[in-house]
Amino acid sequence: MKRYWLLASIAALLSIGSALADSLPINLLPMFGESKKTEAMKRIDAMFIASIEKLELSREEGARQALQSGWSSWVKRDVATAVLRFNQAWLLDPENGDAYHGFALVTSVRDGSPSEVERFFQLAVSKSKVSPVAFVDYGRFLWTQKQLDNSLVQLNKALQLSSTAFNARSNISFVHFLKGDFGSACNWAKDAQKNGKVDPSVKTIMCLV
Repeated sequence: MKRYWLLASIAALLSIGSALADSLPINLLPMFGESKKTEAMKRIDAMFIASIEKLELSREEGARQALQSGWSSWVKRDVATAVLRFNQAWLLDPENGDAYHGFALVTSVRDGSPSEVERFFQLAVSKSKVSPVAFVDYGRFLWTQKQLDNSLVQLNKALQLSSTAFNARSNISFVHFLKGDFGSACNWAKDAQKNGKVDPSVKTIMCLV
């Protein structure tokens, strides 16, 4: 069985020919810093793709395994490894929206501009292959930017894709709270709690206001 961690053995290939941008090599920048690749860099990309094929993986499956590894690193707060894996996934399958979702989160924790974070989120949700949680995180980002109505649009899209999308209802509850619609905030918090998606204290606060 081919496992995603096998990709780690060839990660070093992507560091060859790296250049500094914002004090980071391009393989640690989302989409490799979107820089024009040299012929040497293109050869390295080809070597990486060939190594995936030797594992008898399709590019799409290789991308999914790279993303699995990337999210595992993200949970461990290993941002450098996470973005490396997201870049691998993007190189293998640029139509997989979850790679752009990862880029959005990495850009956010690196204090990137809100417009750049949103650009990656927009790319993520524009793809047919994307997890509902991308819409949840996009919705959360939008309410932090005080785009409350747009936030609700994305959060409801998450629920359209999955009725149990993690944290969708709790975020919808909080957006209604911010809008001053405390009745709706309370109802959504109760729904979220039924799915085990919100701390009981949050429901209490929403429903006592």
